[in-house]
Amino acid sequence: MNYGKKEILTDLSFDVAEGETVALFGPSGVGKTSLLKILAGIQKSDRGTITFSDSFSQEETILVFQDFWLFPHMTVTENIAFGLKARKLSRAIIQEKLQKIITAFDLTGLENQFPDQLSGGQQQRVALARAIVLEPKLLLLDEPFANLDSQLKLTMRSYLQRLQQEYRFSVILVTHDRDEAFHLADRMILLLAGTIQQIGTPQELYFYPLNQQVAEAIGEGNYLSGNVQGESFQIGTTTLVVKNPQQLVGEARVFIPYGTEIAISEQGLPARVFSNDWSPNGQRTQLQVGECLCTFTNLSQKVQTGTEIHLNFQQSLQVLPV
Repeated sequence: MNYGKKEILTDLSFDVAEGETVALFGPSGVGKTSLLKILAGIQKSDRGTITFSDSFSQEETILVFQDFWLFPHMTVTENIAFGLKARKLSRAIIQEKLQKIITAFDLTGLENQFPDQLSGGQQQRVALARAIVLEPKLLLLDEPFANLDSQLKLTMRSYLQRLQQEYRFSVILVTHDRDEAFHLADRMILLLAGTIQQIGTPQELYFYPLNQQVAEAIGEGNYLSGNVQGESFQIGTTTLVVKNPQQLVGEARVFIPYGTEIAISEQGLPARVFSNDWSPNGQRTQLQVGECLCTFTNLSQKVQTGTEIHLNFQQSLQVLPV
């Protein structure tokens, strides 16, 4: 897809399964929202095809924009009922669906309120209710929680998961919030420079990025230099078990995310405790490993600043080229 002479999206290919949540993750300006509009049928692509198979169809695909797009002159009930009336359903069926959806979305008592009388979270629920009352098979969400405060974001994420289980729709979610993608997605699609860099579960992208660009986009990574041969990575006198999908040989770097599970023992990779910081998610420790100052958040026990320890990694680590 092009904007003028600039190519925004190129050579994209992915699928979405029934009941699955897929997060399109990446920085602003890489074409995530444009891709949603193409899937919704409101923007044309320059080439390629979109195939709706099984129970999916473009008619049963609904896009919810970041700014909600509620009709300011309509009440909560009128906003939610808008699509039902457009489909020319009977008044009895509309009332039945409205009653169920208003209860499901905790909007009881707000039926006659206008959008400017609602909080951000309430407006978000109305926008989602207006979409889900139409019983879509595929729900497209464009940065749905970007305008909410941190606590309300957590509440709405859990709310969306509960609704998805109840109504059994698939979701394609656009976000540049990594934690939101981790929380909601069954799979993540990392978009950089208009192309897909990696598709996988949140855990796969976090622990096993395919390249340096993915690792930097996900963040929270440490890099140690050494030499690799097969699935063995040598740092000084210590040998680590690694994943080496590119079959690198010789000088390379091992990628170690902050959240890697690490056991403290009498043998292993030597390190010196540089600092300790408290966080709500546990101890955040900086360790001097050779010439590298590394950060870890998942050590098996508390350690004291200034002490010498040895690290044993409880999972294979990913090797990346220098």
